[in-house]
Amino acid sequence: MAFAGVSFAGDGGRSSTPSASATTTVTDSGYHLLVVDGYSRSKEDTPTGECIESRPFRVGGYRWRIRYFPNGEISDYADYVSLFLLMDEDSVTETVKVQFGFSFVDKAQKQVPSDIRANKVQDFSHKIHSWGLSFMKKEDLEKSAHLKDDSLTVKCDIIVTKDVNTGATNAPFVVVPESDMHQHFTSLLQSGEGADVTFEVGDEIFAAHRCVLGARSTVFHAELFGPIKEGTKATVIRIDDIEARVFKILLGFIYSDTLPETEEEKDDVTMWQNMLVVALRYDLWRLRLICQSKLCEHINAGAVASILTLAELHHCRGLKKACLHFLNSPANVQEVIVVGGLDHLTRSCPSVLKELISSLVSPKTDAKTEAASSSAPPLVEVPASNIRWYFSELLKYGNGTDVTFEVSGETIAAHRCVLAARSAVFRAELFGPMKEGTNASAIRIDDMEARVFKLLLSFIYSDLMPNIEEKYDYDDYDDYEEDVEEEEECNDVNDAEVMLQHLLVAADRYDVQRLRLMCEEKLCGYISTATVATLLELAERHQCTGLKEACLDFLDFPANLQEVMAAGGLNHLKSSCPSVLIDLIAKLALLKLDK
Repeated sequence: MAFAGVSFAGDGGRSSTPSASATTTVTDSGYHLLVVDGYSRSKEDTPTGECIESRPFRVGGYRWRIRYFPNGEISDYADYVSLFLLMDEDSVTETVKVQFGFSFVDKAQKQVPSDIRANKVQDFSHKIHSWGLSFMKKEDLEKSAHLKDDSLTVKCDIIVTKDVNTGATNAPFVVVPESDMHQHFTSLLQSGEGADVTFEVGDEIFAAHRCVLGARSTVFHAELFGPIKEGTKATVIRIDDIEARVFKILLGFIYSDTLPETEEEKDDVTMWQNMLVVALRYDLWRLRLICQSKLCEHINAGAVASILTLAELHHCRGLKKACLHFLNSPANVQEVIVVGGLDHLTRSCPSVLKELISSLVSPKTDAKTEAASSSAPPLVEVPASNIRWYFSELLKYGNGTDVTFEVSGETIAAHRCVLAARSAVFRAELFGPMKEGTNASAIRIDDMEARVFKLLLSFIYSDLMPNIEEKYDYDDYDDYEEDVEEEEECNDVNDAEVMLQHLLVAADRYDVQRLRLMCEEKLCGYISTATVATLLELAERHQCTGLKEACLDFLDFPANLQEVMAAGGLNHLKSSCPSVLIDLIAKLALLKLDK
């Protein structure tokens, strides 16, 4: 749930707080806090039917305000405090479905992420742009614990969903692409850059990377990093009992967690059987399930005997059930007998014949049961890719590290090939003509905090947005409890915003584009009158077009622009990044023409 800013209403006792402003978010859900400071004064000064409006804020790409009626919206509800959500947009043509709700909170600060407490679903449009409710009787509110020191804080949770007919929502400022991590590692395998182990399989030679193989397979880890480790740059590991074609596909899966989809291999039952055996040999659980699932699609009279034998020998329960289900049909059994399938089972795996006989003599299912079974889940379910976890564990435990960085006094170990696969800049630094660092020397980085560099590495290895609030080392979990108190002290909005800025700069420096866009998207949620000048300068310097547009959009509001000018924000831009002022003037002029 995205934080969408804070607004203050009342006698102005907190008006000097720099964070008291709207922010721009690009998510489909979020919340905004309305702080009523001076409840008694607001009740005295605001008659029934009149309201105090929050600052504008954005959720789901739309502009919103909260309307606070201290004495109710109409005379029939003058005994109530009423709250309304207003869509503050003039150009919306489609219907926008919005789920929203109001609740009390104790503090006007960023809340711990939780479930949206929205409980009303309404249609907002150019015709109906406001919905609300009589929130609470004034008498009850004034007796409650929610009113403290004549102040209260209301949280508005909002979920914006696409219109069921048009599917339209305002386009987000920043679009983060899907993970392309598997493509990066596939390119690493194909290029062979930084390869440090060689296999001879049949008549073919394959170059690979020890740390990748060890991260993905416990068997490869034992062979390459264990006490009797095999292969060095000067020697070759020979494998005689696997086909070169199968080993090539195996390596491709290890690096990408995917398999090729060529027509030739798609229908090759023998190849899938061989792949299953290899997956078992190298302890690749997901590949094992993929092979079983593929073989389930190829069960027929000619192949069922060999597939059933394979399933029995290697304890593949789902595949075995699929074979027995096929043989539960007398017609199928007759066809298998004709092609000699039962003779094959008698010779290779007689134990399974007993189960086959048992299934044939068991009562047949009726038509209703058969129909129900056709919609049952598959006998072999393949889980989603978890390649990120394997590489995260590689970073966490540091097996096979071959490059060291000294960052702000800290020593951080990593793997050259992983860095090179994920960053063109690291690739040039580690494998280019001017390559840096060896096992005996460290690469020194002086202009970056160690914490930021660790967050960068965390993304490189996992392709997930790192937890910028974590303060402990990924390789030192024993000290975690000692760091909890320090972590809690620093776990605030300002710290997160600053870390995101530093991380964006690091991502741009090392050409890690997906992380850069993630940071942009997150920073859109921190735009305020106190931060917009800094973020606009950051966006301009690092060509962050989405963040820049979000900042300029925030400055569309005259109240926001006036507050930024009063705080000297435009003077800051004038001295540090004057070019962006031209864009701001052009945007404001265009808006004035539109109006």
